[in-house]
Amino acid sequence: MPEPSEPVRLRVELPPPSASDESSGAGPGAAPELDERKVRILRAIVTEYVARGEPVGSKRVVEVSELGVSAATVRNEMSALEELGYITQPHTSAGRIPTDAGYRRFVDDLADDPELDGPRRELIAELLGSASDVEDLLARTSSVLSQLTRLVSLVIAPAIAASRLRLVELVSLAPGTGLLLLVADTGRVDKRLVELPAGTSEADLDRVRTVLGEHVRGRRVDAVPAVLRTLVEEAPSELREVLAAVASAAGPALAEDTVHHVFVGGQASLAGDEAFERQHLSRLLRLLEERATLARVLADSTAADEPTVRIGHENEVEDLRSASLVAQRYRLITDGSLGVLGPTRMDYATVLSTVRAVAEQLEHHVTDLSR
Repeated sequence: MPEPSEPVRLRVELPPPSASDESSGAGPGAAPELDERKVRILRAIVTEYVARGEPVGSKRVVEVSELGVSAATVRNEMSALEELGYITQPHTSAGRIPTDAGYRRFVDDLADDPELDGPRRELIAELLGSASDVEDLLARTSSVLSQLTRLVSLVIAPAIAASRLRLVELVSLAPGTGLLLLVADTGRVDKRLVELPAGTSEADLDRVRTVLGEHVRGRRVDAVPAVLRTLVEEAPSELREVLAAVASAAGPALAEDTVHHVFVGGQASLAGDEAFERQHLSRLLRLLEERATLARVLADSTAADEPTVRIGHENEVEDLRSASLVAQRYRLITDGSLGVLGPTRMDYATVLSTVRAVAEQLEHHVTDLSR
């Protein structure tokens, strides 16, 4: 990994400090200043622990940090870092491992905008570039995120409520059955079967299509149900039943809270991850089934344009406090969000660069598909 040079500018939301925070030495206020030696020792401990998953001793720090000091000097510095709450000793005579505060300091000190290597960028572009529609693109995004990071991927579709209907089409499939096609300007497509009244003619459908085109197309999605109800009330008697059938079919599609439309991938990566204790893993797996909560967490984590990293106890949702979340917003007509979820012992530099690159490619391709 290249040596970091400048700090990443990340949006970080920290909860109020708890009693445990203060007792660990990471009390309220700004993080304590560290001299260059302590910074390099902390970086070595985080990097080695992420790579090997074992507590890091002073001898190993001497080997990898190239500080040119003795193991005794490193031990003294490690004791200072422990008092400051950046590292901890899991048991007597063991090396040290990073705390949430240690990971936070490591992330804040990462080089600005770490770049993803060329082959991975090409893979992202290839996989996302062959998507057939927005739904397919979002599913592919979830897949490529989990493949490249080996973590759980989360992708929220752009909220449909503030978008507008670009196309409304009604076609006859068979006697008594029609198909309602709704296409939003975000690229989202909804297809709904319509139970047509007996005796509905092709001329009736033509008239209904004209009404929908004049009064529904171009409307904000969240206003369409009310518009349809008004059309039913004011329609000529011969069209009222057909329009009522259309309104009934469209209602569930448009009333759905699509901010809960979350694509999740890579859950299997958690099963073999020794970083999670059994009870924490069980909570995480259960949380992944709660799409509304996931959507809220991801949306709250991407309220600004900068990427967000929430580490361990920085997460407001209790079931996520054994994990880290790296999230990024992408823009279309309305905003969507994507990110990855995994243990606090993750390769933050690679994950950050991957999330950034995937968000950029997704934004590019989703714009093309929505035109």
